[in-house]
Amino acid sequence: MKTRFFLGLLASATFVTGAALADDRAACLDAASTGQTLRNAHKLVEARERLRVCAAAGCPAVVQSDCVTWLADVEKALPSVVVTARSGAGQDLVDVKVSMDGQPLLPKLDGQAVPLNAGSHTFHFEGADGTSLDQTVLVREGVKDQAVAVVLGAVPAIPPASGTPAEASSSPWKMVGWVVGGVGVAGLGVGAVLGVIALGDKNSAHCDANNVCDPGTTGAIKSAALLSDVGWIAGGALLAGGAALVLFAPSGSHEATTGVRVAPALTARGGELVAAGSW
Repeated sequence: MKTRFFLGLLASATFVTGAALADDRAACLDAASTGQTLRNAHKLVEARERLRVCAAAGCPAVVQSDCVTWLADVEKALPSVVVTARSGAGQDLVDVKVSMDGQPLLPKLDGQAVPLNAGSHTFHFEGADGTSLDQTVLVREGVKDQAVAVVLGAVPAIPPASGTPAEASSSPWKMVGWVVGGVGVAGLGVGAVLGVIALGDKNSAHCDANNVCDPGTTGAIKSAALLSDVGWIAGGALLAGGAALVLFAPSGSHEATTGVRVAPALTARGGELVAAGSW
């Protein structure tokens, strides 16, 4: 009686074991088949999960060997992205929910790579303060750790500089003052040169104490002396006016275009001071 009982138990166990092995074998074959189909359709995330089943040690050796090879190919081609977000001030954000193509992807950011199928995907970011942003990214097959980075929130405005450059803050009238003063200095120089010429001409004309000179020389001497006086007077006046503008003109922030050309010249008539400017 006992012998029949044990034989019955052994037969039942053998039947259960055989049925389980048959089910495992069928599961391995199904995983290998569907894994291949998904791989060919470039659904690499799903293909990896199925091929992991048939690559397990419990599957038949032939199926397992093929699945291990296919799984390595899928792992190599499977792309991944690293999703990050920063605030407008440039700080890394962690408490950000991310969905992709309308499906939840990450409850928060952790900086880890996320495997995805290749293709165009729309990522939706939502910060803890309700700020949200969408970004469409083309995920490329075979590319690992592709960056998907966004800025959530407004970028703070850069405050204006506390000081302004001297060129921008200086008044154009001060610039004019410097130019006018420079013309005055040039005028004084021309007056001095013409004065020296007048004295030289006077000495060459053998003028006596009563300013009686050689015939025909008086006109040239008087012209040089007159131009010398004009140069001294005009140069002094321009120098004084330029100094006044530099010292007392108000400052301004607008730009001005100022240009002056000064050309002292000596001619047959004695000398000339040519000045032209715009401001």
